[in-house]
Amino acid sequence: MNDPAARNRRRRGLIILVGVLAILAGLAAEIWWTAPLRGAIRTYWDLIGAANRSDLDAARRLCSSRYLQTHELALAPEGGIVGLPRNIHKNHQVWRHGDAVWLCPTNRVGPVYQFVFEGGSWRFDGPVGILEAGQHLTPLPDNGPPTASED
Repeated sequence: MNDPAARNRRRRGLIILVGVLAILAGLAAEIWWTAPLRGAIRTYWDLIGAANRSDLDAARRLCSSRYLQTHELALAPEGGIVGLPRNIHKNHQVWRHGDAVWLCPTNRVGPVYQFVFEGGSWRFDGPVGILEAGQHLTPLPDNGPPTASED
């Protein structure tokens, strides 16, 4: 068992094993860390899909209880839901803000929406501000922009 070639093979195998385990641990950590962000984006896509199908019941299921108490969902005449963009730009931004997730679905400048974890999934909780050039966020008043019923 004092064969140097066998020792080198074992050492190489151990180094490869440690490297693979480190990569898998890093991948698992990335998946865990980004799960809230991916959940919020998935909810936003589902909300857009429900709006494009004119399915307000499905859209309501994707909204937080707080948002539904303070806003009435309505279909926009041109399609979608009043107050929401109808798509998500490839250069969107999404980040954690405390326990919530904030999403700017436009090209890094535009409305910012909050998503909260409620009832076992991520829910749309309404607009929180406007992202301006230079990454400056201008907060909206507590109740956000007017909805269809407030116009």
